Amino acid sequence: MISIKNLYWFKYDLRITDNIALYNCSKKKNSAAIYIYDSNIINDKNFGNLHLDFINDSLFYLSDVFKKNGAHLNIFYGDSIKVLKKIIDEYNVHSIYSHYEVRDLKTREINKNVKLLCSSTRVEWHQFQRNGVVEGLKNRDGWAHLWNKQMNLPLVPIPSLSNFKKLKRLESITINENPQIAHIRYLKKFEGGEAAGKLQLKKFLNETGQTYSKDISSPLTAPTSCSRISSYITYGNLSIRYIVKETQKRQKFLREEKSRNGWLGSLSAFSSRLRWHCHFIQKLEMQPSLENTNMVRSFDQIRTNPNMEFFKCWSKGEVGFPMVDACMRFLKNNGWINFRMRAMLVSFASYNLWLDWRLTSKFLSKYFIDYEPGIHYNQFQMQSGVTGINAIRVYNPVKQQADHDPDGLFVKKWIPELKNVPNDYLQYPHLMSDSLQKKTGCIIGKSYPEPIVDLKLSSLAARKKIFSIKSLDITKKQSSIAYETHGSRRKIRRV
Repeated sequence: MISIKNLYWFKYDLRITDNIALYNCSKKKNSAAIYIYDSNIINDKNFGNLHLDFINDSLFYLSDVFKKNGAHLNIFYGDSIKVLKKIIDEYNVHSIYSHYEVRDLKTREINKNVKLLCSSTRVEWHQFQRNGVVEGLKNRDGWAHLWNKQMNLPLVPIPSLSNFKKLKRLESITINENPQIAHIRYLKKFEGGEAAGKLQLKKFLNETGQTYSKDISSPLTAPTSCSRISSYITYGNLSIRYIVKETQKRQKFLREEKSRNGWLGSLSAFSSRLRWHCHFIQKLEMQPSLENTNMVRSFDQIRTNPNMEFFKCWSKGEVGFPMVDACMRFLKNNGWINFRMRAMLVSFASYNLWLDWRLTSKFLSKYFIDYEPGIHYNQFQMQSGVTGINAIRVYNPVKQQADHDPDGLFVKKWIPELKNVPNDYLQYPHLMSDSLQKKTGCIIGKSYPEPIVDLKLSSLAARKKIFSIKSLDITKKQSSIAYETHGSRRKIRRV
């Protein structure tokens, strides 16, 4: 009978390369590797089919790698605590290996209960740092140094998988076997998994990333010029350190070949965002309440009575501002949209519609394949003006359309109701005459909605409300505390 003393628990680290927790467990005999489709997470409103698709892809790849190495990846469905307890009791497990995950409050609750379980069963739980996020910091003093130190370490060796056995005395499942996780893939837009992630990174660094700096703002060019690796980072298909080192190798090659042509500037900009990724997640690690609470509490008194009709229109992509509507429809169809357009969607909802970020963030979490709570909630707070430490940015959707879709190609593709509208009216279709509406087949109020708010007046009103709170002494005091805790200590530089 096989004895299992060591357990490796895959969570948001679905890879073999540069996996320190897996490597350390692989050196132990009598080990098993598991993944748990946690029913509490899958049934949460933040979780969507797009997330499940990506996880499934990642597990298909991992399972195949284990199989090719004469090993087995055990997959379970259910409550993580119950599954782990059953394995511990059945096999008398001594140690669990995993990464320290910083995600939402539900995940924190699971981890808290796992800690209690390990304590009660005398199981050692070895948790390893994930990317550049550090457990237990009180403020940002020295964090940049710690991040650089982590990135400068060599990649962890590829582990031998031969020690990972099948848990024969417990009934596991195959991917998509359980009816609660099985589904027809309705929107296969993006392939998950470590191999797909490495291929995407290679493509970006060698082919598509040359115009990254100048093309990432437009929804027309961003799909091909952005790296598109955020989802692979979220699910741990790629480590930040692996990406940093691959980027550095490419930069070194370009310098030696003296073949720059925009490449070095683009890759430098890309590198800075790798650190920003960890920067935002570190905020949630230090203050988990940021998922549901304003960073500066004096802003609690605003947006207390959201207009749910406005929310309904925004969520459907029917606010009467073509760029906003097109971006919302694109996002819901593709599971991704570039950062500037994300910011515009949140800005419009927060300022022009005066909707609370907790309402809009919870709605959109399931549509982003790369949903990362530490980034998601902090960005929503930042774009809605409640952090006290970030500039107030009210994006004008008409200007964004003029700047980034001047010919209306993006708008007309995602709002077919406007396909016959002349470009001169595409930013303000409601200004068309009745005769022109009939001619184009776009009847405002019927085919396409009128603007649900006055853009100028709603922007002015929002600024007035925000700055009236910002000017208060209590806000200034709380903002100072927020900066001391979360503010970046120095300018971002290449590692």
